Amino acid sequence: MKERSRTVVRWIAAFRAVKAIFLIVSALVTIHLVHAGAVRRIADWVSQMPFAAQHAFVQRAIAKVTRLSPKRIEEMAVVLFLYAVLFLTEAIGLWLDKVWAEWLTIIATTSFIPFEVYETLHKVTPLRIGILLLNVAIVVYLIVRRATDHRAGNRLTRVLRRFS
Repeated sequence: MKERSRTVVRWIAAFRAVKAIFLIVSALVTIHLVHAGAVRRIADWVSQMPFAAQHAFVQRAIAKVTRLSPKRIEEMAVVLFLYAVLFLTEAIGLWLDKVWAEWLTIIATTSFIPFEVYETLHKVTPLRIGILLLNVAIVVYLIVRRATDHRAGNRLTRVLRRFS
């Protein structure tokens, strides 16, 4: 049972690592947009693609990005990097089976759930629903894991009982 629990935590760690990688790539792309003319070139290139005319969301994304100031784009990149650091810290800690990482993941993930609910209700998509449900499941799983481990006693408590 303990090995199965560790496997689940490792899957959560891998999920967090993938999110961190995605955010790092997004931040790097965002930083690249700061260079003069890069946004306009990307917008021109995308608008020539056959799928761009068919999908309104592509046109809306291009319009939003082209209206951002370089300072705002840099701020977005910093925020993306900070989130990546958080997710990478969670991933490494969970992979190493650290209790602090479980608590960090519980707190961080729970704090994002209200925003995910709002975004999902604002525009319902299968991906948003899936990510929301996955994050809720992660929080519930880790809380149950912590509660179960707490009732069984932590390592320090077991060691102290041997000496008393």
